[in-house]
Amino acid sequence: MVSIEILGGKDEIGGNKILLEHKGTKIFLDFGMSFNRNAYYFSEFLHPRKCSGLGDFFEFGLLPDVKGIYREDYLTHMGRYWEARDLDGVLLSHAHADHAQYIHFLRWDIPIYCTQATKIILECLQKTGNNIFSDLIDACETFKFYPNKNGGFSRVDRRKNEYVHKRDFRIMEEGKKVTIGNIEVEMVPVDHSLPGACGFIIYTDEGNIVYTGDIRFHGSNSNLSRKFVARARDAAPRWMLCEGTRIDSYVMDSESEVQKKISKLICQCNGLVFVEHPIRDIDRVNSIFNAAKENEREFVVSMKLAYLIEALDKYCPFCIDEVKILKPRKNWGLINKTDVTPEQIAQDYEKWERDFIDRPNSIGCNELNKTPDKYVVSMSMWEIGQLADIKPTNALWIKSSCEPFCEEMELDEKRKMNWLNHFGIKHENAHASGHASGEEIREMIKEINPEILIPVHTERADLFDNII
Repeated sequence: MVSIEILGGKDEIGGNKILLEHKGTKIFLDFGMSFNRNAYYFSEFLHPRKCSGLGDFFEFGLLPDVKGIYREDYLTHMGRYWEARDLDGVLLSHAHADHAQYIHFLRWDIPIYCTQATKIILECLQKTGNNIFSDLIDACETFKFYPNKNGGFSRVDRRKNEYVHKRDFRIMEEGKKVTIGNIEVEMVPVDHSLPGACGFIIYTDEGNIVYTGDIRFHGSNSNLSRKFVARARDAAPRWMLCEGTRIDSYVMDSESEVQKKISKLICQCNGLVFVEHPIRDIDRVNSIFNAAKENEREFVVSMKLAYLIEALDKYCPFCIDEVKILKPRKNWGLINKTDVTPEQIAQDYEKWERDFIDRPNSIGCNELNKTPDKYVVSMSMWEIGQLADIKPTNALWIKSSCEPFCEEMELDEKRKMNWLNHFGIKHENAHASGHASGEEIREMIKEINPEILIPVHTERADLFDNII
């Protein structure tokens, strides 16, 4: 018997955690964070407490209380018995937080199946992020002590290699099925708003299952999504788990039109152009890069984006040497001081940032201010403080990301506008969603033609009625 249990992603956008069981084989389809449920109880300044282990997450329904899947260090800290492993794997459709963030809490011996690009992005998130729950590629035991040289005990940290455990990542390739217990799984790439996104076709002797992950048909790689639909149709699925973020939208987006609009806005601006965009949306980053080139401007990226571009390598359509890297003032702000040593300057930055300080293509805020009509700058709310160093005039801010969908994002948007108004920066919009429109979703479902349709990643499951 095939059992499909939606433990996250039902009647909500994101937070996908879908437990599939067949003949004793158990796998999760994604293991993501629910933004809506998290925001209901927590905020930017109020987080689930690490000291409670998994307690706060169970208490408020952020994680399902399922046996045999969670880390021993968290469970024993809570006074719970550590159960034998009872999960055969996790299939990650892509590296967005609402699909992958909560693998932090999983046992490190559970196999994680994903694409190479997804693993690279998770590595970058762990390396460059500041989330305390970011053991995505490996996991450091916590709530543990080790005997120190003084005869006492010290807390374990990542310097103690014997307490750091690599997760069991298994890279999937297109066209190659993988056997997990009593099922077979085929990974099929799809177009979404970051590299490495995929859907899955799961083969069982009681019928096949199609899982779309997050999918769209209007990006630069829309051919991938069309191939997925054809492959899913050929599998004649009994069940289809279908995302429906925009099932209620009839707006037909286009990534190519986004690039055209950004290029036109750049052309009309005599000063600096800032573009706010999702950092891991390499498709959008490439649109901005091309729009800047069309206007004979240099594209300037943050250190965090530079790290991602370099790590992705062949999965990014351009290389790090083709852009400028912005080195901001941090901590003591020594980057422009002449009376300090390079070693003292380096201490202002995280270890992974230091490699970018002296690159031939790195620049500072002063250079942006001197020749503003030469640059297009990748920017976000987390970096907006640099405007006080750049002091732009006649500048333009292009918002190329989704509109706020929760109270916290609305507050961030208001703060951003206060900054832009302070510096007299004009504001424009140019965005395309990472998700298919309602009409495209309906056409996809009709072509794949499953016997049973299960909506996920949507707040309007009712709109899926009578599609098949």
